[in-house]
Amino acid sequence: MSSRPVTVSIRAIVVAAAFVAMVPVVGDGQSPGGETAKASPGPIRRMPDGKPDLSGHYVPDAGGANYGLERHEQDFLTPGGRGIIVDPPDGKLPLQAWAQAERQQRALPERGYDDPTAHCFVAGVPRSMYVPSPVHVLQPPGYVVLLFERMSWRTIPLDGRKHIPDTIRLWQGDSVGRWEGDTLVVDTRNLNGKTWLNEVGDIVSHAETVEERFTPVNADRITYRATVTDPLVYTRPWTIEVPLNRQADELLEVACHEDNQDLPHLKEVRDAARKRAK
Repeated sequence: MSSRPVTVSIRAIVVAAAFVAMVPVVGDGQSPGGETAKASPGPIRRMPDGKPDLSGHYVPDAGGANYGLERHEQDFLTPGGRGIIVDPPDGKLPLQAWAQAERQQRALPERGYDDPTAHCFVAGVPRSMYVPSPVHVLQPPGYVVLLFERMSWRTIPLDGRKHIPDTIRLWQGDSVGRWEGDTLVVDTRNLNGKTWLNEVGDIVSHAETVEERFTPVNADRITYRATVTDPLVYTRPWTIEVPLNRQADELLEVACHEDNQDLPHLKEVRDAARKRAK
């Protein structure tokens, strides 16, 4: 591969530094600020009707999934990741041959410009749940609402309604939820197929459907599992799992367009690659 512009190196350093800064440090029972670790979390919180109370501010422990769902080592551009695929058992995405070739192309530096999140589009499902930023859960009667830092949201009705017509396609899809015991099960369809699953370009199409399961473990943790079915891209469904950890915090307003300093650099890399290809 030909040499990359200096701007890419700078961006890689910034991304890697931000990722490392968000990884919790395990030490001698003290927090990074030197405070004594909190006591064990209490039991699952409950609503007046007995259903779990999921409301609150959570941070995903996604282990670098926004830079690849499979286990991967750090390279020049991309932080490493532990891998969050729990099915298939080998932790690999069951890609069809054409999709494997497309993913290899998307991993090239010049394809970073094509990631819709670089243009401030929403991350889609399930990516919204494992990008390295928090999510705030609201639980008004009959709904669960997910608020994301990049000024986007998902409204999940729990009244058993049908999905919207298949001809309507949305970046976050159409989600309908229900309770199975203490687990919130969310069925999402009507996705537009334009999203990337992470910065290295893991793929979905308009045929994607997602079943998400939010299972509270205790007062401060939710186990998030998502099973993706997309027969145009994959040979079988696959499942990821990420813990969501409650924090006493609040969302920041991240105005993506006003603060989007990455896109000009990505465009420079893309244009340079096109020029070399002529």
